[in-house]
Amino acid sequence: MKNKRMILVVDDDKECLEFASVVLSPRYEVRTVMSAVGCRAELQVCKPDLILLDVMMTHLCDGLDLTRELKENAATRDIPVIMLTNVTEVYDYRTQIETTFFPHDRWLDKPVKPEVLLKTVGDLLGDSDGK
Repeated sequence: MKNKRMILVVDDDKECLEFASVVLSPRYEVRTVMSAVGCRAELQVCKPDLILLDVMMTHLCDGLDLTRELKENAATRDIPVIMLTNVTEVYDYRTQIETTFFPHDRWLDKPVKPEVLLKTVGDLLGDSDGK
């Protein structure tokens, strides 16, 4: 049996964590944490194939700061990061923030449709069919 690729979901909203787990777990091993601190701790014990990361958690820019930290670290810079946000109506980070300052691989708006989440994850992992 082929090992499933691992997705680390980082979000302070339990419903978002549950949603991502339900959608992704048939195809991927899913680990969840509720903070940037939790993400850092999880990265000490595992290296996920992809990180799904909320922009705003405890602090306004937790996710943005964390993604910059991940991409600056040699041990984690190659892990694809999908940023999740539900603040596009208030402030469109994608047009205001340069990807060199907050490097990421994709943006997805919350709520994200299950098929969009699966396709985006699959595309970044070179695994479009989810297998």
